[in-house]
Amino acid sequence: MKKTQKTSIKPQAMVKATYQDTAFNKVVSDIPAHTPKFKTYVEQTSAIMDELPGKFGATLAYHMDKLHLTNEALAGRSLINEDTIRKYRNGSNKSKPNIQTVVALCVGLQLPLPFSLDLVHKSGHTFAGEPSDIAYLMILSTMTGSSIYDCNALLRSTGVPPLAKEK
Repeated sequence: MKKTQKTSIKPQAMVKATYQDTAFNKVVSDIPAHTPKFKTYVEQTSAIMDELPGKFGATLAYHMDKLHLTNEALAGRSLINEDTIRKYRNGSNKSKPNIQTVVALCVGLQLPLPFSLDLVHKSGHTFAGEPSDIAYLMILSTMTGSSIYDCNALLRSTGVPPLAKEK
């Protein structure tokens, strides 16, 4: 008789920076659909989605405030210039950010997928069937909690442009 080892499946790195009193310390795949935690996650996520501002910069500021992140801290986590973050956050940069910048900000914020998709939408982007779109969407779907460096390395290995230039 063959012995089977009991293994625990380790999910992607869990979101470290969490909104207080929410279930965001778990990625959705960590919450079995048949548990009360799933219902709580859905309800709390929906409630936060309802209170998000309608514009890209205001939504970016909202997430940064909830996560207690400064422009400098997010710059370090996303590799997006601190001045650029400040301009988007306060609405003084009227230009549309490129998709790599938006995804890099989502990675730096370690946003769960619903919030990442909301921020992408508010930036004026959509995902289509292009290889880069699929790669960026997969980063947002599966790499919550991963560093910008890990995401860039994965993208480079598939021939997709990285999210931001590494210093």
